Amino acid sequence: MPHSETWALVPVKRFSQAKSRLREVLFDEERAKLAQTMLRDVLDNLRATSTVDGVAVVSADPEAFSIAKSFGAATIFDATEAGVNQAVQRGLDAFRSYDRRVLVVPADIPFARPRDFENVITLLDHTPIVLVPALSDGGTNALAMRSSDLLQPQYGKESFRAHRDLARERRLGCSVLKSNGIGKDIDCPLDFGSYLTSREGMGLTGSFLDEVNIAERFGIVNAPAPLRLF
Repeated sequence: MPHSETWALVPVKRFSQAKSRLREVLFDEERAKLAQTMLRDVLDNLRATSTVDGVAVVSADPEAFSIAKSFGAATIFDATEAGVNQAVQRGLDAFRSYDRRVLVVPADIPFARPRDFENVITLLDHTPIVLVPALSDGGTNALAMRSSDLLQPQYGKESFRAHRDLARERRLGCSVLKSNGIGKDIDCPLDFGSYLTSREGMGLTGSFLDEVNIAERFGIVNAPAPLRLF
């Protein structure tokens, strides 16, 4: 039996407000540039994922829409800018009239590769919900559903547990996939550790971090692995 289309949904905060937790290591313009660069890497890898039929970006930032369109992604305007849950819900609502499976991913996972996304989507053949937890903070770095109306987004503190508990409450089968690629994001200074210990395969994000000499800002030159940032 053929599957319905699978679309990725990427919520994007205004770049001018992005990555405030990185203030101690990046200037305002650098944080905005980092957010833009990570979005480009995420969209590029989603576009290269054979099991993703389309991508939609939900945001209120014109620059995010410009980037989305350069990758052939659809755009959904986040009129209220009331937070990530409302933005994701707005995107899910836009899919309701279509028979689409959906993969919600953040715009700050430049370590993820097409194969990582394909593994998530493959699991939808077995359970109606698939979750990929963030490796560091209890968050949710991928939420895949066979239909856009199965779960309401629960992003925030301990969102992985909240999504899993809601799936159980609704008696929906839920697979959990641990993924090094999807599970690693860049949200706080400690998250640069993955880049500093292995700079390969980081795409545009890696080039940008080289450009701003992020290793030198931590007092690290030719960083060996393993290392401690603090």
